[in-house]
Amino acid sequence: MNKLPIMVITGTSKGIGLGLAKHFAGHGYLVIGCSRGPATFIGDSYCHYQLDIGDSTQVRKWIRSIKRDLGRIDVLVCNAGIAPADVLLTMTSDEVLDNVFHTNVRGTFLVCREVSKVMILQRGGSIITVSSMAVGLHEEGTSAYSASKSAIVELTKILAKELAPMNITCNVLAPSMVMTDLVEALGEAIIARALAKLTVKRVVSISEVANVVAFFSDPDSRCITGQVVHMGLVV
Repeated sequence: MNKLPIMVITGTSKGIGLGLAKHFAGHGYLVIGCSRGPATFIGDSYCHYQLDIGDSTQVRKWIRSIKRDLGRIDVLVCNAGIAPADVLLTMTSDEVLDNVFHTNVRGTFLVCREVSKVMILQRGGSIITVSSMAVGLHEEGTSAYSASKSAIVELTKILAKELAPMNITCNVLAPSMVMTDLVEALGEAIIARALAKLTVKRVVSISEVANVVAFFSDPDSRCITGQVVHMGLVV
């Protein structure tokens, strides 16, 4: 029987999610990841599922299968999200808006809801959602994305109050710029402009992001809930 702590991470096929999966699978966790596509990482301490986190039936079956097979979920990292190209609100299509909120808000909500049920039964756990530096920048063309990431912050703070009596913490990680394939595709000029608006004017590494996740999920952090850590600190 597995004796490692169980960490569930959404959106592990690329970017921050993939980096976190590799990190924690190598640091004493059994990591359960998911994405819409196949796994891009294979490891003895990693298990991958394919699903759409915006589909309530798929999410429910997924979390119930983890509970059935492993017995518990110790940490949840709601990382999965999509970021469309910058478009002014007046030019943002219904399709773009629906896709962003389907994954970023609805997906986070559904996964938190189902994992919360498991953690309530075990009377403990840590939930970490992922927001963005975009919330504090108020950049033109990011209305759909920034609104979705703002919604995640409010969702998490309310959930923190609801789950505190069950010894479950809920916190938000708001990374600044992590050099993923998606970020690199933005180009040097856009990256430089974004970094100039931060207090710490550099990209952050996956290990730095993982450090915040580890802090939130540490047993000695049980009194810390409803908080947002802004990596890089938006001015």
